[in-house]
Amino acid sequence: MALLQKTVEEPDLLKLTVTEAYDTEPFPNAASSGSLTVIDERGLPCTFYYRVSRRGRVLSGSRWQDFIRRNGVRVGDTVSIERNDGHAYPAPYKIEIIRNPRNSSET
Repeated sequence: MALLQKTVEEPDLLKLTVTEAYDTEPFPNAASSGSLTVIDERGLPCTFYYRVSRRGRVLSGSRWQDFIRRNGVRVGDTVSIERNDGHAYPAPYKIEIIRNPRNSSET
């Protein structure tokens, strides 16, 4: 079950702001701020700047933007983060991009 699942909007391409509506459970290993390490679909660890603001939880920084570019994330795609139950992986969470089918038909 995803701890976070959010459809990407234009501002999320720079920083992903997770408001209460999308936040089912806090990231206990990230505490109130610092960094959040996840494993992507290729098995690569990604560490994002993580903070808690009055608007919600925020993933940001150059590594977030690199992740967005490297994975071709577009507005309308969905970002999903869940616990990583695999013991062989170097991160407590895994991240997945769920493609919006409309994006694949656009040029």
